Amino acid sequence: MDVERAARWVALPAGVLAISTSSILIRLTVSAPLTTATYRMFVAAAILLAVAAIAGFRDLRALDRRSLGLLGLSGGLLGIHFALWTTALFHTTVASAVFLVDTHPVIVALLARWVLAEHTRVSTWVGIGLTMAGGALIATSDFRAGVDALLGDAMAIGAAAAFAGYLVIGRHVRQELSTPSYAGSVYALAGVVLLVLALASGSELVPASPRDPLIWLALVLIPTLAGHTVFNWALRHVPASIVGVSILGEPVISTTLAWLVLGEHPTPSALVGGLIVLIGLFVALRSRNEP
Repeated sequence: MDVERAARWVALPAGVLAISTSSILIRLTVSAPLTTATYRMFVAAAILLAVAAIAGFRDLRALDRRSLGLLGLSGGLLGIHFALWTTALFHTTVASAVFLVDTHPVIVALLARWVLAEHTRVSTWVGIGLTMAGGALIATSDFRAGVDALLGDAMAIGAAAAFAGYLVIGRHVRQELSTPSYAGSVYALAGVVLLVLALASGSELVPASPRDPLIWLALVLIPTLAGHTVFNWALRHVPASIVGVSILGEPVISTTLAWLVLGEHPTPSALVGGLIVLIGLFVALRSRNEP
């Protein structure tokens, strides 16, 4: 199996499974959402930058000013993404939050075409359309839940836009950096953004529960290192639109976990929507971008 196939059919599905635990782990915390997100990013960054230090940060030192600027923008967008996403989960249901944050593939596909000159094939758009339609069914019931849920929905949409920009920029800068250097740098920058936001909002920076640090560690090891970092590696081998659409498998797995762990029972429309998401995901992953 070549690297491109391994990225598409092994790394991406494994990464989707890993990130699908994120919403559940976050909902199990007691600390302020921004506090959780800050610790998650800084601990993950410390681990990856320690690995990058073994090579002496040679690739980071070789970046020109433009690439350094893009790296900083990527980290800033990731910080905004996690700030909005982590907070959204405490205002709306897991199903709605995960679906709305995963609407980013449409933005990714457009940005990839304009910024990266990647032409998205019709079959990929069909897959995106199916996954969006299926995700809409998953989230339908929560749109009527009230103002607080709508606030959470708006935050999730904002998180989707920030994540789309992060993916597209990552597709460019990632070519010049190793995975530990790139992911460690953007996680550290995201951590700085989150720390500033946490301090500005008055969030307590100490754990509100003795269990929270253990959950934070799980967030670092599973959805961050085994999830987002795997996506960072995959960006070097597959188009940004494919990486983006693969993440749409997350609503199905997260909705199932929310049912089992949090007692949020999915509606029949959510179950049908999950099946449509899986079909769309398969169609999109099979497609190949034209040269």
